[in-house]
Amino acid sequence: MDIFSKKEVIRAIHQEGGFLKAARVLHIAQPSLSVMVSSIEKEIGGTLFDRSTNPVRLTPLGVKYLECAGGISMIEDDFFNYINELQGLETGSIALGSNTLYMSNIIPAILTVYSVKHPMIHLSLYEHESRNLIDQLHSGQLELVIDNLPDDERMDRHYLGTESLLLAVPKDNDLNRKWSSHAYTHDDIAAGRHLSNSKGYLSDIRMLSDQPFILLQKGLDTRRRCDDVFEENGITVQSVYELNQLSSAFGLASSGLGLTVVSDTLIRHSLDWADKMRYYAVRSPEFTRDVYFYTMKNRLITRTIREFIDVSRELHPFSVYDPARQL
Repeated sequence: MDIFSKKEVIRAIHQEGGFLKAARVLHIAQPSLSVMVSSIEKEIGGTLFDRSTNPVRLTPLGVKYLECAGGISMIEDDFFNYINELQGLETGSIALGSNTLYMSNIIPAILTVYSVKHPMIHLSLYEHESRNLIDQLHSGQLELVIDNLPDDERMDRHYLGTESLLLAVPKDNDLNRKWSSHAYTHDDIAAGRHLSNSKGYLSDIRMLSDQPFILLQKGLDTRRRCDDVFEENGITVQSVYELNQLSSAFGLASSGLGLTVVSDTLIRHSLDWADKMRYYAVRSPEFTRDVYFYTMKNRLITRTIREFIDVSRELHPFSVYDPARQL
């Protein structure tokens, strides 16, 4: 028996956290799924899952199994991609992952153009938090990721664009009267007026210490950047809600529940929320971030993936795009 022939089954159980959920996703009966796993474990001579926990967890042997299975998947994919490249086929697939912000607001426009140009290419989309995207890229489940991830020597990055973070304040907040000369509207952001810094930076943001904030959870990129800026300016903010999606924080803030920090990408694509806020530029390199495509080093970048990257760059999905940084 090939112990890795059912690697997708083991991966599904791990991702779903249990046999029943995995069986539903795989469209097979749970007893059949259990028999498959037991057969693999018998062949290996050890257990892959700790079934005493809920959700079930991988044993150390199970972790190693999926690590090796990911390497096998990458080798298989590279071989078939090589065949397609060699024969010049216009068929193929891309396993693409991103976070909720880009999956909702950036990727749809790219897919619309790409699918017209290459209707035979199948794209599988996966939406996850950044840390999960990194794991899936390393394991071979994803071939391409769009995000702003920390440096990793195992990944290559391909520049896509740059976005800005702005302080967002509900329209009826008294701060808007004090800072009226610096305030940008949704229309200003959509037109890119903030990029020329036409209304200047806020000179003193220490009064934010008394304001309620809606922030992302600790460990997420936007939250880390906010914390660095607050610390740099000697500010301790009152965090009333902490969420894991920027769009969720923006939605709560637009209801008047607090201030937040939001990207110009989300502002441009969220008219209903965005028009209820005023936006301010804060002087800090932390409030500008680059967005990249990520691929694994030493993996073949197929023609289908290269074309997807090229189409994306041609659309300029972010406020700033520097073609000199493609290389």
